[in-house]
Amino acid sequence: MREIRDPELLEHYIRKFHIRSFFDTADLPFRLYEYAPGEMINVVHPMEESMKFIVEGVFDHYMIQEDGSPYLISHCDGFGFMGDLAFCGRQPPGRYQEVVETVRAVELPMAEMRPVLENDNRFLRFLIDTMAQRMTASMHIRSDMDSAEKALIGYLRWRCPEQTITNVSETAFHLNYSRRQLQRVLKSLTQTGILIHRGKGCYTLAQIP
Repeated sequence: MREIRDPELLEHYIRKFHIRSFFDTADLPFRLYEYAPGEMINVVHPMEESMKFIVEGVFDHYMIQEDGSPYLISHCDGFGFMGDLAFCGRQPPGRYQEVVETVRAVELPMAEMRPVLENDNRFLRFLIDTMAQRMTASMHIRSDMDSAEKALIGYLRWRCPEQTITNVSETAFHLNYSRRQLQRVLKSLTQTGILIHRGKGCYTLAQIP
């Protein structure tokens, strides 16, 4: 992680994503940070220390399960906000954000700004809306075949060595699908040439649609 001390670049991102429109408070001390591939965003710069507007890059959000294995929650790219739960004092343990492609974030120091933002009506409304969107997304049951195909392609592309799975049951578990549902997706993607079937339970990503 490094801080980018370039006021013009910082202002570029703030204006591009209309970040000031989320606040009533003026003259907030925004800072710009960059995270390299492989870094854990919330480890090198915890959410409790800094709320983050992601303005560039790609990262994986996952949790560590009781058996120590990772469970991919989402593959994130594009603009986003991180730090809502931490601001509310409810940051869950065992969650990680691992950088896949260099991430840049416009950030605000949490401890310094909390007393101010607790009385910022526009920010509080933004916070409620953000948390409602996350809750809705987490409750959505992914039954659509297209969504399942995209989830599997993302998993293969970003989480699997050599873009290959070797165990269908394990993959279904990580993607939160039934084995039967995943088998249908594997068959569909193999028939269209997106996957190559290497053998029992082994599939490789041949192309990215």
